[in-house]
Amino acid sequence: MDKFCGELVVRSVHSGSRLEVEFADKAGRRQTITLSADAVSVLAEIVGQFSRSNHRSCEHLTKIPRHYAVGSGKHEPVVLLRFEDEPAYGFSPDQAVQLGEALLEEAEAMSTIRYSAPQ
Repeated sequence: MDKFCGELVVRSVHSGSRLEVEFADKAGRRQTITLSADAVSVLAEIVGQFSRSNHRSCEHLTKIPRHYAVGSGKHEPVVLLRFEDEPAYGFSPDQAVQLGEALLEEAEAMSTIRYSAPQ
């Protein structure tokens, strides 16, 4: 069996005592793994040792959600932003405006840049 070389985390979901993580490689192929809580605990130790001993940064790994939702709070004046099935982020109206403006600025800047590798 060929090795799958994951380059970015596409999705993660936890339910009960299991964690499901989907990775993508440079060609866009995807692979999903599902781990028990015990396996995640051991993997966290291994990853910690790896990141301390490896001089390369993993900051280039980006989680890319397939779904998002925007709404408003029922009991508080907040704008809600939710990715996948994760808990929503709550922003004050001013923070939401700043976030929207920052997203637009970045999107405009990114429209002129060409990337050779997936982010």
